[in-house]
Amino acid sequence: MKHNQKEIQYRFAFDIGGTFTDCVLLGSNGIVFTTKVLSDHDNVVAPIAAGLRQMLEENNVAISQVSEVVVGATTAVTNLVIERKGALTGLITTLGFRDVIEIGRELRFDLYDLTAPGPDPVVSRDLRVEIDERLDASGAVLKKPSDENIEQAVRLLIARGAKTIAVCLMHSFTNPSHEQQVKSIVGRIAPDIPVSLSSEVLGELREYERTVATVLNAYVMPMVGSYLSTIENGLKALGIRATLRIMQSNGGVISRDLGERMPIRMLESGPAAGALGAAYAAQRASVADVLAFDMGGTTAKACLIANGKPSVTTDFEAARLQRFKKGSGLPVRLPTVDLIEIGAGGGSIAHIDSNGLLKVGPESAGSNPGPAAYGLGGEFPTVTDAALIMGYLDPEGSLSGSVRLRLDLAERAMLTHIAKPLGISVIEAANGIHRIVCEHMATAAKIHAVEKGQDVRRYTLLAFGGAGPIHAREVARRSGCQEIFVPANAGVFSAFGLLVAPMKVDTVRTRFTRIDTIDWSQTEELLKEMEQTLADQLLSADVPRDSIRYRRTADIRYVGQGFEVETELPVFMRESERDALEQRFNVAYASLFGRHLERQKLEVINWRVEGFADISSPPAVDGQHSASIEKKQEKNRQAYFPDINAYIDTPVISESALVVGQTLEGPALIEQAGSTVVVGPGDQFGLDAFGNIRVVIGARSKK
Repeated sequence: MKHNQKEIQYRFAFDIGGTFTDCVLLGSNGIVFTTKVLSDHDNVVAPIAAGLRQMLEENNVAISQVSEVVVGATTAVTNLVIERKGALTGLITTLGFRDVIEIGRELRFDLYDLTAPGPDPVVSRDLRVEIDERLDASGAVLKKPSDENIEQAVRLLIARGAKTIAVCLMHSFTNPSHEQQVKSIVGRIAPDIPVSLSSEVLGELREYERTVATVLNAYVMPMVGSYLSTIENGLKALGIRATLRIMQSNGGVISRDLGERMPIRMLESGPAAGALGAAYAAQRASVADVLAFDMGGTTAKACLIANGKPSVTTDFEAARLQRFKKGSGLPVRLPTVDLIEIGAGGGSIAHIDSNGLLKVGPESAGSNPGPAAYGLGGEFPTVTDAALIMGYLDPEGSLSGSVRLRLDLAERAMLTHIAKPLGISVIEAANGIHRIVCEHMATAAKIHAVEKGQDVRRYTLLAFGGAGPIHAREVARRSGCQEIFVPANAGVFSAFGLLVAPMKVDTVRTRFTRIDTIDWSQTEELLKEMEQTLADQLLSADVPRDSIRYRRTADIRYVGQGFEVETELPVFMRESERDALEQRFNVAYASLFGRHLERQKLEVINWRVEGFADISSPPAVDGQHSASIEKKQEKNRQAYFPDINAYIDTPVISESALVVGQTLEGPALIEQAGSTVVVGPGDQFGLDAFGNIRVVIGARSKK
């Protein structure tokens, strides 16, 4: 379909994944254009440019109709940390605290393995230097560092090859003056070397976690700065007068400048965008509680969304040695959408381990060479190859228009590496891979829900990502979810989530305060000061002052406890709010642990403020008008369903052929742009008024 309405303006978003780069154009009239292009990690701009050109040409949209604000998400920061490809980093710390980042915490990810290694500290010991300075816990200066001592430390790091410097001094979250002194001297000696201060990255107590966050920020800073500049310059070369904004881990968008200074905030950029899109779709369709299930080419992630809001946590780990074991990664205490990695992605490679058992992942074929079915040189069977053999993907079609699928290559890889060694048929091997992946994901989702005090069976499974709708039915059956919700444009849904995310920044200050002795006016003054800091950041990104709103919380615990519970604060801090504040803490505590304690005194450890502003009013998106979907004549294809262990002649339906309000019965394969929704025999499905596909698992399918 061609559109000639020149007055329509479009917002452009892209999500750079490990396998595909997803691109979305959202028109001011609600029209959505989408495409998927294979990622190119050697030329990051090429897939973005190719995807944008394709959407413009196919839909008769002029480059001048694309707005000046472009929103992006990327796995670049995550990849740099996981693959340890960041810059050589030096660390300056207080005398006596050189090895904090290596000592870490007493937590062991495997209690019964005394030789289990801890997380890699990132900075080698020869690049960790100390300066003679000290503040006390209140921020009072006990010993001011000399300029000569700081200069000597900086020159030593430069001589040893450091390309970026992290500074983490004791109690700097209360008084940052010594860290700022170090930054000033580095700027004088070596102005080209980036400096990351812990007081700016994570202004709260707990030395190990603060050091890790600061070091990781410094570690990726040089690469991310040039990376974002390359993208923005590439967009300008296309004719877009681009102001690039970047999704961060907390579910908000920040300016490119802040992204360059605080790249660690982009650690979970892409997955957070998907969770924001899921929350928006669920809220719009009046679905209260959903389990957002995002399965792409490399990993699968899940997030619990209650009442239209994804949960946010500061308990996040990067680059785990063991993907599903807490404590095996580097803790990053920055606010992050509470996602859990629950399994493999479409490109994850299946193999037989040393015990003769079938395993899937963690190695991925990525975009190059990709699954065997891509015909790009991949020799090993993947989750995508299994889906093709089972009939879920069209053997005569392409994957999102980017890759022609080759059933013969998928079957050959499956036969050679799995079926023949195990003495089973090709379809049994493919079914085994599919069931293993789905069982692992269902189990991880159930555990994640239980850890949050929730029953996943009460939740609707909201599936997106290129592989999410394909695997959603089997994951739902095995986890006990009764209904599946697949939004319009599910295959590129994380990119769509970028367009409905607010601008958001946050800050934290550590101030130990007993609730029964709190100075209410002084606390209100502190919170207003924090709000002003956030306002300055948003105003510098051209956000109108009257659109800025704030959310205040505090990390509160019972006196004597080791860890805290984040609790909502009243709009204004005054003594009359004491009882209400204590009640809010009791409710938050009970929601996590089942009950709260009686007659226990409370103390506040950290004060948090979040500043946010909607950067646009999202138009009412009607999924049926997504121009990437062409109405096709219905056909049939043989598809294999695990619950009946047989192929069934299954109707293949274009999403655009569905009629709002009509209820149909499976089996069916519903083709979307970028994904396929698998509906099993006995399942009921239909299209709602917002363009979402709703599937109710049939009684026969639950067995």
